[in-house]
Amino acid sequence: MAPVPASTTRRRLPLVSRRVFQVVTALNVFALSLIVVSGGVVRLSGSGLGCPTWPQCGDGSFTPHSEYALHGAIEFGNRVVGLVVGLVVLITPIMALRLRDGRRRDLTLLSFGLWVGYLGQAVLGGITVLTKLNPVTVAAHFLLSMVLLWNAVVLDRRARQGAGPVTPAVAPALLWLARLLVVVSAGVLVLGTVVTGTGPHSGDSEHPARFGFDIVNVSQLHADGAMLLTGLVAAMAFAVRITAAPAAARRDSLTLIAVVVAQAGLGFAQYFLGVPSGLVALHMTGATIMWVVALRLWLAMVARPALTVPDAWSAADTTPTAPTASALPAATASASAPGIVAQPAPAAVRVASGAPGVG
Repeated sequence: MAPVPASTTRRRLPLVSRRVFQVVTALNVFALSLIVVSGGVVRLSGSGLGCPTWPQCGDGSFTPHSEYALHGAIEFGNRVVGLVVGLVVLITPIMALRLRDGRRRDLTLLSFGLWVGYLGQAVLGGITVLTKLNPVTVAAHFLLSMVLLWNAVVLDRRARQGAGPVTPAVAPALLWLARLLVVVSAGVLVLGTVVTGTGPHSGDSEHPARFGFDIVNVSQLHADGAMLLTGLVAAMAFAVRITAAPAAARRDSLTLIAVVVAQAGLGFAQYFLGVPSGLVALHMTGATIMWVVALRLWLAMVARPALTVPDAWSAADTTPTAPTASALPAATASASAPGIVAQPAPAAVRVASGAPGVG
């Protein structure tokens, strides 16, 4: 017997159901939000240089030395969270390439976009440590996290939709309002990094590096942006209820106005109470939630074809096998009998057997 070619015996990665892929895309949103919060804890506790070298945590060790005490443990913990996020990001494009219901270009590109962003974060994190927490690199580190979250939220949304053209689900004016809301939200985030880089929480408890701005002026500018955002969110919450809008847009608008109002209250409270670290941590967490909800609201303003995936494909991760002749309909199974012309198998059979031409 001739030897079987190696190419036919090579094991391939199992196919992935759409449900499993959707769980991973949602996990990306959660994990990338979590790393923002853990990074905030590092900064607010003054542990930004708890591990004075990168990627090691001190000379010759990847774990914190005892002399770095609590600050080293906090910074090392943040790096561990980063590694976990990296594993989630790593498997996402691999799964996008092995979707059972077919590979899609948009899902593949967005998944690899997470890879690129994560690598950028790793490099920027190292630069931040090497520059002794320069406020510019610290701000860039946070803002790149927001770009990664944008990528993850869009990917999660697309994973729950079918392929096809985008159609507006609301009136053009409402769609432009949603876009403006996202732009203003991004501007408020940028101003927030300026306020933080000017305030007392530099990330290093011994040698703080700060912007040279007046804290009162930058805080007022940030508050003005927040007030503009609050007005836009209130207008959106009203508009989606007096016009035809998807139910998701109505829900997200209510969530967003609640988050923005809470953020405004936290911002004023931390300013008048001397910027306590606990309130700053809550404010940073709220900013992350606000960004995610604003993006979801914007994405809810357009529609794509519904996702139709056979339940059999979502139930298991094994490659479908061709049915036997006994399992085929009688018209198909009897094609082997003499004098009977074979009839084409129904579409359902072609799908189950993995026949070419079925998307």
